[in-house]
Amino acid sequence: MRARRPLLAALALALAACDRAPAGALTRCEATQVVSAAVKTDILFVVDDSQSMQGAQNNLQTNFQAFVDRLASSPVKNDFQIGVTTTSMHRYAAGPPASYPNTFLDSQCPGLYPASTPYPQGALVSVKAAPSSTGDPSHRVQSTTGTSPPRILVASSPTLVADFTQNAFVGVCGSGKEQGLEAAKVALDDAGPGGPNDGFLRPGARLAVIIVSDDDDCSDPLHQGTSGEPTGCTSYAVQNYVDYFQAPIDGESRPVVFGLIVAVDPTSLQPVVCTEPAGNPVEYPAYRYRAFADAFGAHALVDSICKTSFHDTLVAIAGLIDPGQVMPLQGTPADWRMLIVGVERGAATIPCTVALDGTQDAAAAGAVYAPPQAGQPATLTFQNGCRLQQGDRARIDVVCAG
Repeated sequence: MRARRPLLAALALALAACDRAPAGALTRCEATQVVSAAVKTDILFVVDDSQSMQGAQNNLQTNFQAFVDRLASSPVKNDFQIGVTTTSMHRYAAGPPASYPNTFLDSQCPGLYPASTPYPQGALVSVKAAPSSTGDPSHRVQSTTGTSPPRILVASSPTLVADFTQNAFVGVCGSGKEQGLEAAKVALDDAGPGGPNDGFLRPGARLAVIIVSDDDDCSDPLHQGTSGEPTGCTSYAVQNYVDYFQAPIDGESRPVVFGLIVAVDPTSLQPVVCTEPAGNPVEYPAYRYRAFADAFGAHALVDSICKTSFHDTLVAIAGLIDPGQVMPLQGTPADWRMLIVGVERGAATIPCTVALDGTQDAAAAGAVYAPPQAGQPATLTFQNGCRLQQGDRARIDVVCAG
């Protein structure tokens, strides 16, 4: 007697019953539930809040909807959430102060922040417009503990785009010593239980880091640089950040992708002093950001902050975040050979042969099973004739023989 137990899938669809169990399959059903799950992705934006960034922040706001639309278009559901921090860690000179307003910008930010309001220093921000009496739309009031808009924006929120529009417009009163890589690292270090960004890094989630800055990285965690320009911030090597992101983060090995909208030539994408749409030259070529991105190859995308529109750039970054054909599983099957997988495309049902990742049969299979490892769940990768298309539906069944 054979029993067959259907399992829910993130993209559920019917599949024809199989007539017999795979050779060598287990002869009993385990209690383990194997359900396909949404891909979880935690997305961190690090936005430069120095005096020259108002135009770029507007550009980011205007084109964010295209970013969300692209994330939502994948046939594999992407359960994403978004947080925003800034590049402000501390000022030019070694050590403190690390607070608003920067003395260099006092005339542009009169009375904007209470005395000694600290820089975010990696904390996720909630941003509100300052009272209209300031007369300057660039003035924003940041809070690293605020809840309106939320500091962590979820994909299902009906106000996602509006809230991001608020939070990403971080104003132009921050430090002129932009430390994008250090801010990203600290933001993630602070995402553990009890930290200021608690709840941002979820178990089993992938990670995307997007940095928007018109100056090169000037990360200086040892407080050795006295200059506000990257030429004074070379003592702490970029390789330190490469090593950080290649190691487990918050106790898990996480797939990470990067998007950098920085000071590179719009055509060659090499570091250069390009000119922004408003006619202002960027502050310094992005040598450090370019070197960082190169270390991650196809998992990093670099584009120019001098482009008139960030629309295509954000769509391309979202494409890098797209889970593609990889469907995670909740739970682990007792035996992968008991999985029955198919894809429904219109009125047709396409059966998918399943093979184990790394075996000789994997290249020709319709779906490849990879067991859980390094804190990541088991997955099915759809390929060949079973490659998922927009509108497809998939279902995973388990065969039990006895």
